[in-house]
Amino acid sequence: MKFLSISTVVALLFGWSRLFAAVPGGGGTAESLATAEKAFARESVEKGMRTAFLNVLSDEGVVFDPGPGAQNGRKVWEAKKESPAVLEWGPVLAVVASSGDLGYTTGPWNYRKMPNEKPRAFGEFVSVWRRENGNWKLLCDVGSDHPVPSTSPPELKLIDLPHPSEAKPAQFSDLQKQDRDYALDRAMHFDAVAENNVRLYQPGKFPALGEAAGVEALKAEATAMTFGNSKGELSGSGDLGFLWGEYRIGAAIAVTGDYLRVWRKDEHGAWKLALDLLHPR
Repeated sequence: MKFLSISTVVALLFGWSRLFAAVPGGGGTAESLATAEKAFARESVEKGMRTAFLNVLSDEGVVFDPGPGAQNGRKVWEAKKESPAVLEWGPVLAVVASSGDLGYTTGPWNYRKMPNEKPRAFGEFVSVWRRENGNWKLLCDVGSDHPVPSTSPPELKLIDLPHPSEAKPAQFSDLQKQDRDYALDRAMHFDAVAENNVRLYQPGKFPALGEAAGVEALKAEATAMTFGNSKGELSGSGDLGFLWGEYRIGAAIAVTGDYLRVWRKDEHGAWKLALDLLHPR
């Protein structure tokens, strides 16, 4: 679900992935993905969050709750009762791999405990989707919270990635290495690997959009972070991938939270960071 932050009660849906494998069932476009996300959001308001999530979740979906961390999403939502709470969201960006089998969406969300109340929590969501048997299924969904926004969200942008020029698609291990190198010092490496319209989502802050804003935001982080081993998935065309895992702040022994990073290839076949998000537990 979209990052539900209210009195430290956060129910986040993340996606479990199959490492290394190219997933069959392409044919998706950014427009069809945005349509799926909008339908998902509409059903959540009309029929309730539980119904909506169970209808779109991949069987491999994972929920990241505060404390326990990763859990199977379907099992968690099947055990929940429908709630009168209202979660509203909408995509401002939808990106799909050239193979049409993997994509992601992002945009703002707001949360109301009861339908007749004003929203009391706000943030940005990131959902990764996989094409399964001709339908988009929610593979990974997480988000961040921030203060009440003072501006309206931008118009929806649709991006269908072009076919990469390289003869052989990248391997998931290549992407993992790229991500590990970046994570050694994000502030130092950010401007070298980030795409022009990169998005940086930090807890409790508005998104840092673009290279310059991202560099400044990372330089302002007070303590060092260490990032654990990643899981994730790569598109069949090898031009879009996502990774997630645990992170710790400073010398902390306990896990501080979870990270999600989305990477995509540029026109020269180089991996570029498209999105970097931290979700505290």
